[in-house]
Amino acid sequence: MKYMLRCIPKSFVLFGKALKNSKRDFWISIQALFWVSLLLSIVFYFAEHAAQPTEYRNWWQSFVWTVTRYIGDPGHFAGEGPITLAGRFIDTFIGILKILIYAVPAGIVAKSYQAEMEADKKANHLQECREKMWKSFKRIRNTDTGYRVVPRNISLVSLAVKYNLTENDIIETVGKFEEFRLCNLGDAQSRSEHPHDRLAVELIPFNKKTVDGYDIVKTSYGIKINRSSNVTIVAPTADREASIGSFAYYLAQFGGFNLISRLFVEKDHDRVSYLTLEMDEKTWEKSLKDFVEDIKNSSPSEGNWNIIVTATKKAPTAQVHFAHKNKSGLSETTLNGTMLNNLFSNLSNTLNTKYKLVSDMDNSEFLPVGKKNIAVVAGAGSINNAFIMRLSYSFITWTDHWTNIIVDMADAIRDNMESTERQQRFKTGTETRKLTEELWKKKGIGYGDDENS
Repeated sequence: MKYMLRCIPKSFVLFGKALKNSKRDFWISIQALFWVSLLLSIVFYFAEHAAQPTEYRNWWQSFVWTVTRYIGDPGHFAGEGPITLAGRFIDTFIGILKILIYAVPAGIVAKSYQAEMEADKKANHLQECREKMWKSFKRIRNTDTGYRVVPRNISLVSLAVKYNLTENDIIETVGKFEEFRLCNLGDAQSRSEHPHDRLAVELIPFNKKTVDGYDIVKTSYGIKINRSSNVTIVAPTADREASIGSFAYYLAQFGGFNLISRLFVEKDHDRVSYLTLEMDEKTWEKSLKDFVEDIKNSSPSEGNWNIIVTATKKAPTAQVHFAHKNKSGLSETTLNGTMLNNLFSNLSNTLNTKYKLVSDMDNSEFLPVGKKNIAVVAGAGSINNAFIMRLSYSFITWTDHWTNIIVDMADAIRDNMESTERQQRFKTGTETRKLTEELWKKKGIGYGDDENS
């Protein structure tokens, strides 16, 4: 059936769409024609009945005469025609309407057909823009790790210069194709840095599979990836914070973790953060319900960890901030605080030694974890373990070493929080790790093997 539809000439398809889109105008025209014809037949009856009582004996004959005049009376139902002055005026008016009957619908269809042609031309143009923009998101080889990763974002200016696109072309393409999203890199700078608005495009991983073969499941809120890991990377603000979605994706990729990422909002919805759930559960939108449910399903026991990653512009003294302390009167978000302390100690030392990044935990400059936090709502401290990891924009958006940092963070999390069996499988030097690293070094487009995978 699909093959047969593809064989239909595009002109026929566009004409069919034009007829479909203009059916409302057609219906209005038919209604107007009916009421005008009805009125004219009544006036015609009173004008001609007295002069030709046998020719126009009742109103129905007058109505038949009115209607058949539009099509030239091929069945000779109309009779001899009017002989009164009023009847002739009506006959003349019907002659004018006869012209309009053909002219008006033809004009409606022609206008709709032209609109469909323009829309088709526009769609083809945006598809060409999409293909050009895709090329900019080829995985780029990191010189230190050898891994190929997708650029975090590409500015509108760069895309416009590289492919001779207008700003409007880029914005319309982003609006039409859901794998692209606009972000403002000016929001990734603090006021002390005197930020300027700088629009950029991010790519959302809507491929069917990751490079290591796991399903990328599109959801009502974004994407999820189930690698049967004890650890789940949760990104509740990825739809509104630049780079954090990409960071979370590769942290899960390099660590072999699950991923639950809020990467887009549904049509007509606001970009509301899912980090702190201020709204009552009864008023939750479907995407939020799905988001919370997926986190709970990925971490059903005390052996599971949810790592909530989010970005921050604060970072006055530390670029990586851990939080697991609740407000007074509430328990911590971890059931095994020792594992978190070990991770913090090991990772802090690595980040400071290799990248001069400072880490801290439960800094009073940040708000403690409240009962409305997504981690607590999903069972942190009662059913599973969780902690918040606030990351400075200074390295998730602006540094050139972000891939190296993600790899080291992923190794530290895996070595401290995964099961022994998974630690051994992905340990550096093992056969599994070698095969996986070879996949990360492959060429490709986008987050998966190719844009159509």
